[in-house]
Amino acid sequence: MLERNAQHTKELAPPGATPTIDAHPRRLADFETLGEALDYAAGGVRGLNFHDARGTLTRAYPFSELRQDSLADAHRFLTLGIKPGDRIAMVAETGPEFASCFFGAIYAGAWPVPLPLPTSFGGREAYVDQLGVQLQSSEPALFLYPAELADFGKGAADKAGVVNRTWESLGDIEPGNGALPAAAADDIAYLQYSSGSTRFPHGVAVTHRALLDNLHAHGIGLEVRDSDRCISWLPWYHDMGLVGCLLSPVACSCRPII
Repeated sequence: MLERNAQHTKELAPPGATPTIDAHPRRLADFETLGEALDYAAGGVRGLNFHDARGTLTRAYPFSELRQDSLADAHRFLTLGIKPGDRIAMVAETGPEFASCFFGAIYAGAWPVPLPLPTSFGGREAYVDQLGVQLQSSEPALFLYPAELADFGKGAADKAGVVNRTWESLGDIEPGNGALPAAAADDIAYLQYSSGSTRFPHGVAVTHRALLDNLHAHGIGLEVRDSDRCISWLPWYHDMGLVGCLLSPVACSCRPII
């Protein structure tokens, strides 16, 4: 949801949140790659703002900090032997860790593969089975999940024979200093699974060009302005949540409130 009330911009921004207004010129996703989009967004002061269920700000995450963390994760992935074109599956928990791992995979030339969180339907075994099938079909070189879901994540990964670890453990790996691969517009950016509303979720490979064309259309169609905020409660394993409420704000220099 876009919020357009510039008159109350200052009153609605809690202390410590990334600002809405930024002198950094806005660009509407006119980039060759998603990494280039984050590189540009990091030159301003906008960023992500995470809130708890009561609406309290829990973490302000400027795009500049996201880029710094993502580059560090990219070098950690190289240290782990990840190569361009490898898939890195990751449970799409809405938080800074997923965001930095997602863009870290982008910078490393790998394909991030967002996977769902558990739902209230079917219980543990159904969720582990779903993850297992998606891991088998995407064949990732690495599967990442939050520590609180280690029982689910490790169970699914062990069944699928996939190397796995918590994303908290990435901090134990010293980032290397080798050169990161350069991406091209027609390279695959990430692998997106469908929602599975009518059949089991299937993966769709999305190129940087297709993604940025879509995000550019978001900016044009929504007539994005400097005073706009993007407010979302949608999960990041959902296409609208990931593309519409994370990647689009990065590429169009909006201030997301999550």
